[in-house]
Amino acid sequence: MAHCLVALFLVLARSSVAAYSIESVKVGHFLSVGGTSSDSGADVHLRSSLRKTERQPELLSEGSCHDAVLGEACYEDTMWAKSHAINTRPHWYPGLTNESSFADFQAHLHYCYWNRCPLPCASTSQHKCEMVGRFWSSENCQDAAEGSKCHEQVTWAMEHGIHQHPEWYPSLTEHSSFREFQARLFQGQQTSSEKNDCHEPCCHDTLPSESCHDDTYWAMMYGINIPEVSNAYPPSLTNQSDFSEFQAYLHLCYPGRCPEPCTPTEIMASAGDAGLDCQDTHNFV
Repeated sequence: MAHCLVALFLVLARSSVAAYSIESVKVGHFLSVGGTSSDSGADVHLRSSLRKTERQPELLSEGSCHDAVLGEACYEDTMWAKSHAINTRPHWYPGLTNESSFADFQAHLHYCYWNRCPLPCASTSQHKCEMVGRFWSSENCQDAAEGSKCHEQVTWAMEHGIHQHPEWYPSLTEHSSFREFQARLFQGQQTSSEKNDCHEPCCHDTLPSESCHDDTYWAMMYGINIPEVSNAYPPSLTNQSDFSEFQAYLHLCYPGRCPEPCTPTEIMASAGDAGLDCQDTHNFV
């Protein structure tokens, strides 16, 4: 497995106890990478293999790690999860037990609760969030193509169904978007109560219990009101803006954290000139 990964990346690391895991997408295995120096914290740069036509490798991604210590909020959260919550709410920690390491719990908080903890430098078995439903996936999404059965069904629902049977579309109005109607038809066939021919659209209005919902709620209720970070939000966002506007902002700045909302938003409509100031994900939500 190592020769597959080493061929792909040149890893440059500096840290006091740096430890990283690089995943092989094809086989799902991980390669641990380490380095040492007197610096506190750690940084890793992943670069492509140098090609003949290139003067330097392309920077693919970068990240950092830090082992939580006494006095830090992450340390308290991790200790509470390991000593208490794992026994009272085990469904919050799939794959973990009270015998799991401190680093495993810290990594879990990092992956499942973005801003709670940094990635630990210590070795861990946790490399992604294992909580079912925590993150929406676009893996099987497909926006209805013109001429398809789904497109015809959505068009009928928008032009006729919403007027003839509004009770069939309780969360929609005649002004709802095409994608919102497609999402409604997809949900109907998922519950086996309807026979439609629609995939889930490539958008998603985040739901409670999802990480994006937590982040959006925080930004709307707290972030926009905190002087230190409020200036990072575009002028069109205020504490009176709709929830979907905040989700759209998070999607544009951090697409891995939030999907594009199906609900039409001013933020998405003006994405090209919204004047976004996207902050570092470790310091800002």
